Amino acid sequence: MLRTEGEQPPVIPRTSPRFYSSPAPCIPRDRECLDKLSANATSSAGMKEGLPPAYDIRDRTALKRRTTTKKTPQAPYADTTSTTPLVFVLSTGSDPFGAFQKFSTDMGMRDRVHSISLGQGQGPVAERMISNAKCKGDWVFLQNCHLAASWMMNLELIVANLGDEQGDPHQDFRLFLSSMPTPKFPVSVLQNSVKVTNEPPKGLKANVKKALIDMDADFYENHVLEQDWRTLLFGICMFHAIVQERKKFGPLGWNISYEFNDSDRECAMLTLQMFCAEGDIPWDALEYITSEITYGGRVTDMWDQRCLAAALKRVVSREALLEGHAYSPCGRYCTPRAPRLADARLHVDSLPDNEPPELFGMHDNANIAYERKETSALLQTLADVQPRSISTGGESPDQIVWRICETTLASIATHLDKAVTHESVWAVDERGQPHSRATALRHEAERYDALLALLHASLHNLQQAIKGEVLMSESLEEVYSALAAGRVPAMWHARAYNSLKSLGGWLRDLTLRVHFIEEWWKHGRAASSWLSGLFFPQALLTGALQAHARHHLLPIDELTFHFHVTGVFVSQDQVYAHNKSHKESVDLYGGLQVPDEGIIIHGLFIEAGRWDVGRGCLTDSLPGQTWALLPAVHVMAVVVGSGDGSGGDDAGSVRYEAPLYRTAARAGTLLTTGHSTNFVVPLMLPADQPPHFWILRGTALLTQLTD
Repeated sequence: MLRTEGEQPPVIPRTSPRFYSSPAPCIPRDRECLDKLSANATSSAGMKEGLPPAYDIRDRTALKRRTTTKKTPQAPYADTTSTTPLVFVLSTGSDPFGAFQKFSTDMGMRDRVHSISLGQGQGPVAERMISNAKCKGDWVFLQNCHLAASWMMNLELIVANLGDEQGDPHQDFRLFLSSMPTPKFPVSVLQNSVKVTNEPPKGLKANVKKALIDMDADFYENHVLEQDWRTLLFGICMFHAIVQERKKFGPLGWNISYEFNDSDRECAMLTLQMFCAEGDIPWDALEYITSEITYGGRVTDMWDQRCLAAALKRVVSREALLEGHAYSPCGRYCTPRAPRLADARLHVDSLPDNEPPELFGMHDNANIAYERKETSALLQTLADVQPRSISTGGESPDQIVWRICETTLASIATHLDKAVTHESVWAVDERGQPHSRATALRHEAERYDALLALLHASLHNLQQAIKGEVLMSESLEEVYSALAAGRVPAMWHARAYNSLKSLGGWLRDLTLRVHFIEEWWKHGRAASSWLSGLFFPQALLTGALQAHARHHLLPIDELTFHFHVTGVFVSQDQVYAHNKSHKESVDLYGGLQVPDEGIIIHGLFIEAGRWDVGRGCLTDSLPGQTWALLPAVHVMAVVVGSGDGSGGDDAGSVRYEAPLYRTAARAGTLLTTGHSTNFVVPLMLPADQPPHFWILRGTALLTQLTD
């Protein structure tokens, strides 16, 4: 909000009848909680709808309101003078320079704009630019001031001396600045300037609305393709909004959160104009340039790149040009048959504020994770601003942490039990080489022993520090804080496997993992191996390829994986519980036997889908079910191009290449292969829908769930 100098901020009452008349936020469902608080915020702010007013620096009517004392976001230029700069406070994903360039063109100043992106050595250039523009009445735009922290004192002096003893600058002179929030930016410049923050619109409706506000009427209305042109333009606006709003679904939307901005949309529309100048639409070139370069240039994950291309084809395609085409099954979202830009804007105004997940190609269940995340963050914020009260009853923090240490030390083994070793652990093949799977087991055992040793050592040291026997070091302080908050200490994470679980779930999972490795060490490989229980699951899978290559005397790079879903569900929890109970032997693996070729793995989960055992294929999720267990999978090695690597028995059925990740975060450190450290391997699965359906769903496999 913009205020005049000396204007006081509005007084916000300490209590709000509407808020306090609402049910407690933790009682209703997440959706109800968000709706209630959104309605409360809208009412309190005096807004007619739950969307912020659209920002438009190009509002020409603002020039007639120079004398007004009420500042509006639509008219920032009207409040500037030759001695009052305009500061754009940047936010992630927003770039006001494109709108500024259009505005300067509208004002007839495009040829008199001098802009520079600040950085090392650019300060003197900016000073000369400002000095010349002051005399001529030109405009200067200094971008990214936060990147020139050492020059900010000079900027402060320049702004302070704009109206010096030599007289005011030329009346047409304007100084525009942009900067991310930083303590290095001069306070005096902020106090004596018009400040505008242009955050990316939140919600698909607001995003498309802003795109149409930024668009020129002539650009939209006049083209040789007529309605096809307007449909394609609207499709690009929808595509831009979709790729922006998929971020709210977290890893279901994008593995990595990308910061697309308005310049990407502008570039895509200019590319469209260039390709269609003669009245023809080169679809292949248009799709490739838009998805692989204009937007794809920001995408670093290969699975996100696949999703980006699929999202574009839904809204910018030959089918989209057909009259009556809708972007979603509900039919509410479609291209307006509007020859005028104003009518297209009215069409967008009529859209719902909250778009359904189906518009993104996602299941309604995707909203569950989104609403849960939003509500948790909101309630945590409310909790953080509440006054803290100190209770004199109950346990002290030291007592709580001590109890956690005692419980953990008693329940977690100090090392793997290797008193009995199965012959396969040290077995060699017919050529005298160690079995690759046995090598993987020994490496896993070494990693778990190191982790268990670290865990016990840190807890013992922490107990000594609590008693005052040793110094509470910085690392022990972090362990203390993590245990008190129910988190896994960073020290353990650094030595452990990928996991998003809280402390209790992590310790339970560690117990299962240690038991799995011990059973393998003592009794040899079981009928099915728990892939989720390994530090490095790729080692076990690659071992299957290596064993096949050695046995058949084939180069390993000529082999690939073939996955067959068995239809048998195996629970590692049940395996652990049965082994600990020492009851009579039962078939825990549903009749599965150790295969002669390859290995059988279990413990995988399907996110945004489920397995239909009857039909033997991937199918859509049930309402309210965000994940499902995948039956045990037989992994075999086959020669590349042999036709057996498709993943199922019916060669004519539809296949979906489902990526397998270690955790639900999906993102990790990007490798040179284009994959992340969180990625394991893709599985080709039979499916009852075409691949693009599952790609937009965000369907993937996980080795473990989050608590």
